[in-house]
Order: sequence, then structure tokens, then C-alpha cells
Amino acid sequence: MKRRVRVPIAAGERLYTRRSFFHLLETGAADYLQPDVSHAGGISELRKIAAMAEARYVSFSPHNPSGPVACVATLQLAAVLPNFPTLELMAVDVAYRRDLTTEDLTLEDGCLLIPDRPGLGIELKDESFGEHPYKQVFLRHYSGTLTDIRPPDSVPYFEVKKS
Repeated sequence: MKRRVRVPIAAGERLYTRRSFFHLLETGAADYLQPDVSHAGGISELRKIAAMAEARYVSFSPHNPSGPVACVATLQLAAVLPNFPTLELMAVDVAYRRDLTTEDLTLEDGCLLIPDRPGLGIELKDESFGEHPYKQVFLRHYSGTLTDIRPPDSVPYFEVKKS
């Protein structure tokens, strides 16, 4: 039970419906909700989940380990939420990530700068998709290799500015 634990509890990265998050909020089981924009219904649905959390004074820190489109969608959403304190961000990803979109993220003073270009702030580079065909990967949470998060050849995909 959450009340027996002294550290804040984050939960929800594997919940997929607003109803599941409602139940989590009603039971008071989490201090931070972590829905994933790719799993729980997109930007509009996450906004509704965030509003439910805000009404109960629960923080909203989205799960964000996915690709560039999900990352910027989550970032745009986070920018407008009053109960948003932190965003999960993977430090590295597949080496070809930059080949697929015009994603250009900058982490400055611990803050990820929000793209100010139209739409989500990136465009797809369709011509590059054929160079990186789909390969089936067994997800680590199903195989038991929980710490095997990214391939060995992963590289940083955002710029870090120090002031």
C-alpha cells in the first residue's frame, strides 16, 4: 500500500485506458501518473487523464521511452499541463534515429526545449524508412532482460547545452 511507503510512487506506463487511470487515482495508489502517449490513446486522451490527476493533486509525468514522434508529442503535451513536473527521457537510441525525422532536441539546464516548428515540431523523412526495415524485437519486459533497454550501438539523439 502506498501509505506504507515513504518514497513517491509512479505508476501507469502499462495502463492503456482512462478507466484504468481513474481506478489508480481512486485508490490513491500513485503520486505520479505515467501514461504513454503511444499506448494510452494519444495526446487528447492523455490530456483527459492529466485533468483527472490534476483534480486529485496528482502529478503527471508521462512514460517516454519511444521514438521521435511519440517523444515530441509527449513534450508538446507536457508543455501545457499544470501538474507536469518531469519527463522521462532515454539518453540514447538506435544510431539511425536521426535519419528518420527532423527531430532536433536540446537539453539545456535540465530542461528539454520544446520545438517551435509547426505541428509537433518534426517531419518524417520518408525516403529513409526503406534503409531501416522493421525487425521484430522481443520486448525486454516479456523476456526478463529488464536492463537490456537499447541496442549496444545506441547513440545520444539530443544536444546537451551547458550554461
